[in-house]
Amino acid sequence: MATYDNQWIIRYVDDELSPEELGAFEAAMHTDPQLAAQVAEYRELKAILQERLPEDQIRQALKQRTTQLNKLYFEPGTSKPATGRVRMLRWLAPVAAAACILAATVLLWPSDYNHKLDQLGQTEMIGVTERGVQTDSLLQEAAVYFNQKQFDKALPLLNGAVVADTSSQLALFYLGIAAWHTGDVVLARSSLTQVYDRGSVMKNDAAFYMALTYAQEKNKRMALDWLRKIPTMAPEHLKSNELENLMK
Repeated sequence: MATYDNQWIIRYVDDELSPEELGAFEAAMHTDPQLAAQVAEYRELKAILQERLPEDQIRQALKQRTTQLNKLYFEPGTSKPATGRVRMLRWLAPVAAAACILAATVLLWPSDYNHKLDQLGQTEMIGVTERGVQTDSLLQEAAVYFNQKQFDKALPLLNGAVVADTSSQLALFYLGIAAWHTGDVVLARSSLTQVYDRGSVMKNDAAFYMALTYAQEKNKRMALDWLRKIPTMAPEHLKSNELENLMK
């Protein structure tokens, strides 16, 4: 049975395998969960790097590194490997690749962690039936900005809706989420706690977003305290499990 290392994984993700190699590699992934997981991790890492660096910068960095390696490991003015350096180069390549992956993972982890928190916190603001009252008008306008992820513009409208109708749990709930997205943790927690304490139908959602505010601060204890408030059978429990796993 073939053993596939990092070089195989990189070549597979970069579509550099021959048809025969591709078939054998994908067959191995079907029977080897660890190999499949490593491929998924490399795909994710590559995607993150592509988000952080424009393609031209990546190409330029690779070109510079290739030039450095040519000068170091090959005879000047030729493509012939320098004597005694071939084995070192073959040994260095996978080690360097592994080191780059490790360094990138360590450096990008905080950003990736926050990105995943943001993904877990994404939600659509539901529509409001117009009843001719000020609160509904403000909520309808806020929903447009909220669903476009322009939370800084949705925030004052939602705050106005809460002031106009202090009993509106819908306005209070989305005010809390918009405040979290804009970095106003104090307002976010104040709003979401009120939704939870009043026993709203959005009580479990409020508990989840409260957990997110603490997870963002790496306060695992408080985040778990809020996640434990969500009943096992509640629809929100699935997302709470994802958040708990992310914090491990």
